[in-house]
Parts: sequence; structure tokens; C-alpha cells
Amino acid sequence: MMRPASRSTRKIRKHLATTSPEPGTVRPGNPWHQATAAAERIPHHLTHGDDQTVQGQLVLLGATLDLLPINAPTAAKAELERAAIAFERATHSRIAADLASTHALRRGIQTIWRNRPSDGDGSGVAMLLDTVLTAVVLAMHWHRTHQHAQQEAAAEQALVHLQVAYAAVAEPVLAGLAQRAPSPQMKHRYAHHLRQAVPEHAARILNDPAWDALTAVLAEAEAAGHNATTVLGQALGQRTLDDAHSPARALTWRIRRLGDRHALGPRAQAARARSTTQRAAAPVHPVAAPPPPQAPPTRRR
Repeated sequence: MMRPASRSTRKIRKHLATTSPEPGTVRPGNPWHQATAAAERIPHHLTHGDDQTVQGQLVLLGATLDLLPINAPTAAKAELERAAIAFERATHSRIAADLASTHALRRGIQTIWRNRPSDGDGSGVAMLLDTVLTAVVLAMHWHRTHQHAQQEAAAEQALVHLQVAYAAVAEPVLAGLAQRAPSPQMKHRYAHHLRQAVPEHAARILNDPAWDALTAVLAEAEAAGHNATTVLGQALGQRTLDDAHSPARALTWRIRRLGDRHALGPRAQAARARSTTQRAAAPVHPVAAPPPPQAPPTRRR
């Protein structure tokens, strides 16, 4: 039997999202990427965690939904607000929430809440939304298996609003990336890598409208000095694609984060460029050949 909805639930979730669970230093990096990396762990907890862990994840998932409209484009704000309100009911349960597994996500959304970081082309909100969509689908499934009819319906309603918001946020970003897609030869090479790495998903990814955007971020990673095969393997190793609603989009966001996270900084790139230039410009001095051996003096008899 489930508890009736409380009017203060969203305030509690916002308190969880904006109050540090423990003092800690702020990690450098893109806060949208950090929050997304933490949110990608929610599906694992929802499918493998005990009921207390799952309840903690649901509470923080709701807190993430509460804070998403802050930096979202105007076209998506209303739908994100509706999704947060709808999902509120899905976070209610008599099960005590274990928040021990939520610290990383809490830190990520705390940073977004406090600093209101710039999101540039909107890819930060888009990639976080992509991860949240998968988590909400699994939350709906979890409630179904536990026969929580009202909570399942609430998660399903939130999912509808999230899908509309995601389209408004992600499609312009993906279209912009697709315009920077590399040459057909490079796309053919990336397709070969993909078929080798994930043959079970290759056809779906190659036929996905986001394929061009995926090739664009792979080309950007290579331009930054990464090996495309290595980055693709790292992206595939982060989490299974089995429950991704769009594997091509999921890989696009993962590779975008990997490229930003591991790329050399401006100073390091400049230093490497200077070093390469200096080595190329350094004069090569030929080594003088040793003098020929002199014949020993002849003795007079």
C-alpha cells in the first residue's frame, strides 16, 4: 500500500539536490557532463539494487527533474516542469530511501543549481535528458513489477513530457553536429569500427538519423588527438546499449563527454605543438665521418 502524495515532496527533493551531503571540493570539468555521468548509473541501481537503494535513486531522479528547467531552452521549460510534477507521484513509497549511492549525482546537480553553468549549444541539457529518459523508463518498469499502479502511471506520464522536451532540446544540437559530418571515407571507416565493436547494434545505429551527428563527434575526437576506435570502445564500455532508446544518440553524448574530459588543455596542446614544430625545424647536423686509418710507418732495414 502506497502513501498519498505530500505537497512538500518537491521541496524535500530540492533540499536534497541543493544541500551538500558532505563537504567536498568542487571537481573541475563540465558540470553537465559530470551530472550525466552520475545519472548514467541510475539504470544499474534500478535493475540491480535493493528496494531501499532504488527508492533513493527515484528521489534523486525526481530532484534532477525538478532542476532541469533551470538552464533548459525556453521551448522545453514548460514540458520539463510538467514532467517534474508528474514524476513526483512516482517517488512516493513506504520504502525508506537509501541515499548512499546518490552522492555523485547530488554533487552534479548541486553545482548546476548553484552556479547556473552555461550550456553553449544546449548539448549539456540534451545529454542529461537522454540519460534521464532511460532512467524514467526503468523506473516505470520497476513500479510495474512491484504493482505500484499509480506510480507507474505517473512515470509514464512524465515520460511523455520528457520525450517532447528532449526533441525540442536535442534535435537542434544533433542537426548542428550533422552539418559537420566528416567525409564519406571517414564515415565508412567509423562504420567498420562500429560493426567490429557492436555487431548486434550496428544496423540500428547506422540507420539512425543521429548517425551523422555520431560521426561528427568521432571526427572531433580524432582532431583533438584521440584514437576513434579507442574512444568508441570507451563509450561502449560505459554502459550497455540494450535499454537505450536511441543507441546512436547515447553514443554521441558519451563520445562528446569523453572528448572533453580527456582532451589536452589549451596549454598542453600549445606545448605539444611547439615541441613538434621545434623538432621538425631543428637542423640536422651530419655526423662527421671518422678519418681513414693511416697506414703504419714502414721500417727501414
